[in-house]
Amino acid sequence: MKKIFSLLLVFLLFALPVFAQEEAEQNEPLSIEEQLAQIREELDRVNQRANAFRVSGEAKTGLYWRSTQDDGKEPDEYLGLHSMDDAGGEQGQGRFRLDMEYESASGLGFKSRMQWQNWQDFTPDRWIYAFGYGNFFDNQLTVSVGKLGASPWRAGGPYLWKDLAEVDKSGGMMVECKPNFIPEKYGKINAGFVLNYFNSDRDQGWHQDRPITMWMILQESTVGIAYTHELFHFRFSYKGDSEYDAIQDNKQTGGHGEDEIVYRIEEHYLKNFVPGLGIYALGHLFGMTADRMGFDSITLHRNYFIIDYKPPLLFNLTRPFEARLLSGLDYTPDRSVVHVRPEFYWIFFDMVDVGGYFWYGNDFGNKVSDDWFTFIEAAPKVQVNFDRSYIAFEYNWRREYFHKFLAVEGFEPLRQTQKMNLRFCIQY
Repeated sequence: MKKIFSLLLVFLLFALPVFAQEEAEQNEPLSIEEQLAQIREELDRVNQRANAFRVSGEAKTGLYWRSTQDDGKEPDEYLGLHSMDDAGGEQGQGRFRLDMEYESASGLGFKSRMQWQNWQDFTPDRWIYAFGYGNFFDNQLTVSVGKLGASPWRAGGPYLWKDLAEVDKSGGMMVECKPNFIPEKYGKINAGFVLNYFNSDRDQGWHQDRPITMWMILQESTVGIAYTHELFHFRFSYKGDSEYDAIQDNKQTGGHGEDEIVYRIEEHYLKNFVPGLGIYALGHLFGMTADRMGFDSITLHRNYFIIDYKPPLLFNLTRPFEARLLSGLDYTPDRSVVHVRPEFYWIFFDMVDVGGYFWYGNDFGNKVSDDWFTFIEAAPKVQVNFDRSYIAFEYNWRREYFHKFLAVEGFEPLRQTQKMNLRFCIQY
């Protein structure tokens, strides 16, 4: 790319004087300053076209050891390559992610994400999303087609990244309406819908000869809305479900199955007074129409409330620490686990992070134990940060109860897990 830009510059240096000489017969010759101004304008246009294509991503892996032991059993140990930094389960050796994005001057472009976590897979390429889009009517309407993702109504993390526009097995079409006739002081709205396909395999009880109807496909659609104001941000999406791919257990208990809700709420006002403060809530509710009284139904609701504090400057110290407090409720038909997770990391020389987190959870539903906890977890960590990369060591200890029928006779249904991870990450 640099060679192309250099050739363009050389061409312009030679071409512009020639063009100026040809025009001199009819017009006054261009001055050196005017010629240089034209060169700068042309180079700006070239750079804009080059900057329209963006590539980013990350690559991470590390040495990983895990020991799991149930009371009354010998420990089960595993040693291999893995990163515990949000890189999937331990069956994956790490993560390679490649994000690509392009948008032309006319507002047409594409977005894609390729991600590979199980490096032993014979077909490693997996497109999380890959779609083309177009902006119309002064960017008030955006239409995207393909394997969708990166929607404006996704959960957005941390801990929860669900996006109802993403469907592993198929693609669809997303329409976003962003009206600009609303005065900016009243905030910005992004509302729309997604025409999805079925998000799971055919229902086992569905006869092969029964046809798929248009209504069934429309029932799989997603509707979403996002509203951004100087005081707060809110986003919400709902994905329906049809009888075609309903879960059998949910149908037997009178429920529908796999309809879902994702939401996110952010507080923006206090940031003006406390720099580095973030307060937000997010959640994913799966199985909204499943029968709540049927304990065999497949239902999972996760709700998180998070407070972040990352002061950019405190007592003449630049970025002295980062702190986070997570509280959450994980609900299933027979479980209601309330959990709290404080995190704190000292930052030395704007380079070394030292700290960790403690995680406590207790079940207020159909409890698996009468003890004071359902699970407890602690994880100290040391991380050295470089320019868009880091190396870290983390030790993780967890103790949790499980169902009694899985326990060894005469022993408590208690499991202890220890993990150690020396990992490395590159961001590009």
